[in-house]
Amino acid sequence: MAGSGTKEIAKTTIDTSSPYYLHPSDHPGLIFVTHPLSENGDNYFTWKRSFLNALHSKNKAGFVDGTIEKPDDASSDFQAWIQCNAVVLAWLTNALAKELQGNATHAETAREVWQDLEERFTQGIAPRVYELKRAIVLLQQEKASVASYYGKLKSVWGELQGLNPTPICKCGCTCGAAKKMQIMREEEKVFDFLMGLDEAYTTVRSQILSIDPLPNIGRAYAIAAQEEKQRSIAASRTPTIEAAALLTKRSDSQMKGNGSGRRNQFPPCPHCGKTNHSQEYCFKVIGYPSDWRKPGKGNSS
Repeated sequence: MAGSGTKEIAKTTIDTSSPYYLHPSDHPGLIFVTHPLSENGDNYFTWKRSFLNALHSKNKAGFVDGTIEKPDDASSDFQAWIQCNAVVLAWLTNALAKELQGNATHAETAREVWQDLEERFTQGIAPRVYELKRAIVLLQQEKASVASYYGKLKSVWGELQGLNPTPICKCGCTCGAAKKMQIMREEEKVFDFLMGLDEAYTTVRSQILSIDPLPNIGRAYAIAAQEEKQRSIAASRTPTIEAAALLTKRSDSQMKGNGSGRRNQFPPCPHCGKTNHSQEYCFKVIGYPSDWRKPGKGNSS
């Protein structure tokens, strides 16, 4: 029994789905982005997207976008808001270059810092949109893998979409204009991808362009990647065939020079029955080399 001078403290449990819930691992020292926001803000849009994604995963985006406002002092959520705001403010400070951290450390709310960054680095997005569109036009595969080239394009497309998103129709019309615009943007990506491919993929480029309707970018990438894989397999097979041809020529030469008593150096090939090679070098198994000529009949030596 508690004494008369003892006050009972009610313990409140916060629902894990609440934005006020903090997991034990949600400490102020967490680093959310690989590259912090630079002093001149040249990576602001990609940084913003990465940081927001991280906040959404923690259910804390509302503390920077303004949807979770500071409650009254008398509110039961006040203390929880103070605690969460302090943690988000620390995360935000950790994601900034050292030159930008000064203003953040003196701010009272994470929302205040977020608004300051937006005002500072989003004045006029046209120059950045121009840079991204120009980068797409100039981007070439240059003998890189199809996956590497495609990854670079996707990075630029993603940032461009963030700056210039596809309009969403909210008027309830049935003309299908929004869907058509989405299809047009998808086709633009296919054209961007095909234009930068190396000349070795000319046939693939023609193949994709001949498909009606034009495939989406995912399908176009898959076709090019499959062609790359087939080329790699063919290239790795050629040295084996050429080596087998050289070994066969050497074996024939050795048997002719050593007389008939040494002709059976190899046991009969299990596949073709000949005795001048083993099965692993049998042309009927691994394929004939490009310069192979079938021995003529009746040739005199």
